[in-house]
Amino acid sequence: MNTTRRKGLHAVLCLLALAALALPAIGALAAAEPWKDNSEHIAAMQAFVACSGERYKARMDGAIQYIGALNGSVSTSSLQADEQAFLATASSVSSMTTPDAITQAEETMKTQIAQFRTDLKTALSAGKGTAAGLKASVDAAEQADQATITGLENAYWAARETSRLDEFAVNDARRTGVLANLTAKGVDVTSAQGIETQIQGAEPALKAALDAHSEQQLKDANTNLDTLNAQFVKAVQGLAWQARETNRLARFDNTTGRMQDRLANLSARGADVSTAQGILSQILALRPQLQSAMDNHDEAALKGVNSQIVSLDQQFVQALKDAMSGFRAQHQQERESRVANRTAGNTTAGGRFFPRAASPVPTVTG
Repeated sequence: MNTTRRKGLHAVLCLLALAALALPAIGALAAAEPWKDNSEHIAAMQAFVACSGERYKARMDGAIQYIGALNGSVSTSSLQADEQAFLATASSVSSMTTPDAITQAEETMKTQIAQFRTDLKTALSAGKGTAAGLKASVDAAEQADQATITGLENAYWAARETSRLDEFAVNDARRTGVLANLTAKGVDVTSAQGIETQIQGAEPALKAALDAHSEQQLKDANTNLDTLNAQFVKAVQGLAWQARETNRLARFDNTTGRMQDRLANLSARGADVSTAQGILSQILALRPQLQSAMDNHDEAALKGVNSQIVSLDQQFVQALKDAMSGFRAQHQQERESRVANRTAGNTTAGGRFFPRAASPVPTVTG
């Protein structure tokens, strides 16, 4: 490869490096559900596209001017067409109402930038341009448009700050509500409240990063908030499981206690409750497993234990019905036997008992 061609390729790479400085921020506004659909977040995304679109426009203008001024033998029509397609996509974002639509437009813009680079590389090679010439033209065009770019950049950061701080406030209210709900259920939320206090104390650093327009400071602030939020979620989940376990075991003990009382009552009356008692013993044997599943926050294990309890409970109900049915049958049989014994030697008339007539007393006649 000759020296001139190497310089031309270097110039293209130089432009790619300049363009790459802004690319990561296209996707930097990712927000958690449901905030990503919030109008403020969408406005911040639109402001970013407007800012980055203007910056790319200036760079493309500088590149096109340079190619057009080389020697007049290289056409800039393909580059101009690439730029117009890019600007049309960027302009369409202002009317979009969903984050997914804007994200798709950003991907299209990236593809269009790549096409511009490809066509620029071809034109630069054909026109035998230089790295220094291309860079100077691009820098000059961007500098000439700097006032507009800066204004759009400030508007972007203002929209981003409004969105991010409002998102923080909404999340803070949600966390406070969770703690209030647990407190109302009698749960001690001291540990989680301590983390929430730390999160609230991190808001000034977040605002300072946004005010400074510093991506690094903002990254650090968000990383800290992500860490604290993860701790809060873990703490709340633990508290929720604790409350859930307390209530679940209390219901288990209360229910099995009533079941045992029922069996004791029937047994005292003479009913055979051995089958039902055996099933209840199986249910009681599951309590340690139930507690272990909840101690370990294991939904799958809890589901399995509950399934066994439901099945045994259904068997217990049937066994209880059988015991009561047998008890009634035995009681009815005993009652009938007592009635039969009581009425032995009697006759009935008109549905009432009457003693048999006495044998006539022999008399002496003659």
